[in-house]
Amino acid sequence: MEYLLFGARCALAVTLAASAIGKLRAPGDFRRAVRDMDLVPDRLAGPVAGLVLAAETALILLVWLPGRLGAAAFAAAALLLAAFTAVLVVLIRRGSDASCACFGQSRTPVGAAHVVRNAALLTIAGLGAVTAAGGSGAALPPELPAALAAALAAVVTSALLISTDTLVGLFARPS
Repeated sequence: MEYLLFGARCALAVTLAASAIGKLRAPGDFRRAVRDMDLVPDRLAGPVAGLVLAAETALILLVWLPGRLGAAAFAAAALLLAAFTAVLVVLIRRGSDASCACFGQSRTPVGAAHVVRNAALLTIAGLGAVTAAGGSGAALPPELPAALAAALAAVVTSALLISTDTLVGLFARPS
């Protein structure tokens, strides 16, 4: 279980870090994306974008806490991801062409692939919460080769999740 927890920590931290860095590189783009989603009044787009960035940044570190604190951080990540998923579903149902700008600048409209990506992240957060609550929560598991394998699997998973827009474009039918 400690390797599952380590992998969940790595995957979530890498994915959240990529998201936060993408937003920091182009803060105006994410603020505009929040405004274009038309879910909050325009005057709140900046503060909402700032809160999202702050929450993602905090969770990068908090998921590494041991025991119940780590479990609570994973649960908080799951709540944040559930909120993101709800926003995606609302936008899809509206037929919106808005981009989520989840990892920075993007022109890809939200779609089912984004919901699937978030479902995978929700699963990782759930597994992390369960395993963190039930274990010692050491930051690094005892067997280095197995820890490296878990980290590699987590980084590959994160790379695929981060690349959702690219993968959607790659496998889309030509127009």
